[in-house]
Amino acid sequence: MSTHIHPTGDHLFFTSDTHFGHQNILQYSQRPFKDTNEMDDTIIDNWNRVVGPDDTVYHLGDFAFGDISSIKKLVARLNGRIILIKGNHDRQPEKLQLVFHELYDQLTLVVAGQRVLLNHFPFLCYAGTYSGCRPTWQLFGHLHLKPHGTGADFERVAHCFPFQYDVGVDLNNYSPISWTTVRERILMQIKLNTNVSYWLNPEESLNTP
Repeated sequence: MSTHIHPTGDHLFFTSDTHFGHQNILQYSQRPFKDTNEMDDTIIDNWNRVVGPDDTVYHLGDFAFGDISSIKKLVARLNGRIILIKGNHDRQPEKLQLVFHELYDQLTLVVAGQRVLLNHFPFLCYAGTYSGCRPTWQLFGHLHLKPHGTGADFERVAHCFPFQYDVGVDLNNYSPISWTTVRERILMQIKLNTNVSYWLNPEESLNTP
């Protein structure tokens, strides 16, 4: 499995499950948009507000619905160097690899010395979870967790480690999330010996010392 090494987390962002152009996701995830055009434009605006042209974005799957031409047009509207970790809706990999900077089924990062596994799905167990005081973290999507909500697979969150985090847009203000914020959130989960469910109540989480 490939490993990307980032000496620092500067200019590094993560996201997942944008589902550009996917009509059914509006109801499935109860997204607050009147149609897919409004959803797509909002996510693109949010993306470009935080991601610069020279930044790197790891997208953890389920990028968009539509043919490869429409996906190419969407990528052209987005800032940054986009590396796609395939989700269950990312089909035609032989064409997608021509659109994204890089394409993987799964990827390992080392960011400022911290090992991080990227996959579309949260894992029940994986290599590095019992590595003493510095276990391997995992970032995932797929569950469509959201503040005050659950997502269809919410019950599975009970099995997540404190060092796993959902970078999907539904939980993260429909925007990519920086490495700095990912790190802060996982360290908070480790400190409280909880998991990503902690962030489903933003009022409580933001008021926690």
